[in-house]
Amino acid sequence: MMKPHTIINTVQMSSSGERALADAQRKGFRLAIVGRTIAVGALAFVFLAGYHFPFNVAIWLLTLALALSGLMALKTAGTRLENMVRYVFFLLDAALVSAIIAFAPLSGGDDIPQNLTFFTSRTQFYYVVITASILTLSPGLVLWTGGCCVAGLALSTIWIAAGMESILNFADLPIAPSREDLYRIVLNPDFLGTESRIEEMLILSAVTGIAAIAVRGARLVVLARISAEEKRRHTQRLFGKYLPAAVIPDLKSDGHLSPQMREATLLYADVEGFTSISEKLQPEEIIHLLNELFTMVSEKITMRGGLVVSYFGDAVIAAFNSPLPLEKHEFSAVMAARDILKTLESSEFRSHRLRLRIGIATGLVAVGTVGSEERLSFTHYGDTVNLSQRLEALNRETGTDCLMCGATYTAVQHEIEGIRSLGFHSLRNKQRGVEVYALE
Repeated sequence: MMKPHTIINTVQMSSSGERALADAQRKGFRLAIVGRTIAVGALAFVFLAGYHFPFNVAIWLLTLALALSGLMALKTAGTRLENMVRYVFFLLDAALVSAIIAFAPLSGGDDIPQNLTFFTSRTQFYYVVITASILTLSPGLVLWTGGCCVAGLALSTIWIAAGMESILNFADLPIAPSREDLYRIVLNPDFLGTESRIEEMLILSAVTGIAAIAVRGARLVVLARISAEEKRRHTQRLFGKYLPAAVIPDLKSDGHLSPQMREATLLYADVEGFTSISEKLQPEEIIHLLNELFTMVSEKITMRGGLVVSYFGDAVIAAFNSPLPLEKHEFSAVMAARDILKTLESSEFRSHRLRLRIGIATGLVAVGTVGSEERLSFTHYGDTVNLSQRLEALNRETGTDCLMCGATYTAVQHEIEGIRSLGFHSLRNKQRGVEVYALE
């Protein structure tokens, strides 16, 4: 059973998707109107050149008026009439093509039988109308437009046939007709070719159906992408304040990051003597001081390709090469520590000089999110994490600012100067001594 907040989120995503689709449909319809205006306007000038004066001017003006009249539909955008106008718009366009087939003379000269219009490309105008309807991303509107075109072609054919004294069709041809038979029937002024008209209607219907299916598929793709984007944004809103931003894209739909094991370098930093400092400050001053300090520390870590995992109290833990891959992560971690310490030498935070103790350790860590549905935490587990904390604490005994383990030193010894060995030290929960190195 879906939980209430899940249902609300699903409804919100669906509503957002519908709004985005409605906006896409509106833009598509606007594009269809502009395209239709240009196409019909161009057709008007074709008529102007194709007929004799003054008949050509009359047709030109009428066609141009029809082209510009379509722009009136743009005024209905965002109104209650918007959806209805789309259907009326494509109905009128199908009717316009049908009227051209049924009534527009083929020449400004002698009276030419109207059935000969089927020897021209006028019926192909229907495909332009159907194609324009695809831009609206509405399967229903595509089907409506195709239906209007099929009906328009049928009515045009019936109208033309009604005005003919005699009608010839392919059925009037003998079996295995000769060339003379074709000339006599197909090129006859009374030839209508009803079979071809029916075939054209079937082709129009097939094209319409395929276009509607394609539009429906496109809508589903758009909705899926919108839904995925909304889930990503929803996850960002839920966890953005608690998890590193770089981790959020890898979260599952339930907000969990798949557990993983990888080698990484952990940097653990703690403020020395913070208890005595905090005793002299008001609570809000402590928060402001820590925010300033952590902002600086985070910038240095991020600049070196690291990721701040979490803050707790006056301490911060960062990871290099986890969960984001980073080449030479040991080098980046040590350089980030050096950058932090160097900045501390010349910086004050709320008029206080601060000193950080840093521990750096390299090894395998387990990475993932833990917690409940109400609250999650992104964290690292393993002996490497504990070792970085132990090294940080060891700075008190050695009088140093930054200590690293042997694995970290081995990786950077030829690239970073100013590192000295402090020998082996016993650390809590460690059965054997750990070789420790100090960053000068």
